[in-house]
Amino acid sequence: MSQAKVSSRRRLPPEARQPQLLDAAFEEFATHGYAGAKMTGVAQRAGVAKGLVYHYYPSKEALFRAVMQACLEPVFAEAEREATGEDVPATVMLERLLDLAYSEREGHERQCILFRLIIAEGPRFPEIMAWYEEAVFRRAVAIARAVLRHGARRGEFDPVLAGQEGMAEVLLAPAIMSEVWRMMLGDERAPSRAGMHAAQAALLARALAPGGMDAKRNGRDAGGEEGNAACHATRRATSAR
Repeated sequence: MSQAKVSSRRRLPPEARQPQLLDAAFEEFATHGYAGAKMTGVAQRAGVAKGLVYHYYPSKEALFRAVMQACLEPVFAEAEREATGEDVPATVMLERLLDLAYSEREGHERQCILFRLIIAEGPRFPEIMAWYEEAVFRRAVAIARAVLRHGARRGEFDPVLAGQEGMAEVLLAPAIMSEVWRMMLGDERAPSRAGMHAAQAALLARALAPGGMDAKRNGRDAGGEEGNAACHATRRATSAR
């Protein structure tokens, strides 16, 4: 790194330093992983003294959380906007959330890289997993539950199915699994994101509609006798709670 470049970075005003540090930190984590990343490396990438990094972020864990938050907050903020509004049909909310979950938007590549880090290294760093569970996973589940409750209140979704334990997580799982498969198989061999998006939307529209799981088609049960028996059993078990 040239001295001119370093000097130019050091002249940045204080309010510009944190985004600069977060960009440098992302590069450090992406290159070396969580375990291998160094605060010294972040400082070198940003062209600042290591003390300045510690001034804003007292630990590597705090810095990693800040990088994750900076990357994910715009997505969560948009998702939470989509999940509010009593006059908005729940089916529209659900469609918008699925669009958001499957879309490749600004920052998507960074989100995928950080997701890989969580999967690969999270089990070795329980403090990171605990933060991810609270700040990311539970927040996403809360948004999905809000949409399901909204649909049940408006009569758009079957209230038993919408309120069933695990339904919010099931709503989120395909989009997450789509990214996992892309990480494992690569873009060319992984299932089509657009195809999974369309398939999930079609299944949810049919299943969540009032009576959707019991619908008749051509004089036969849409899910077959075994499928409807399982659905009725689920309803009875849920109602008994």
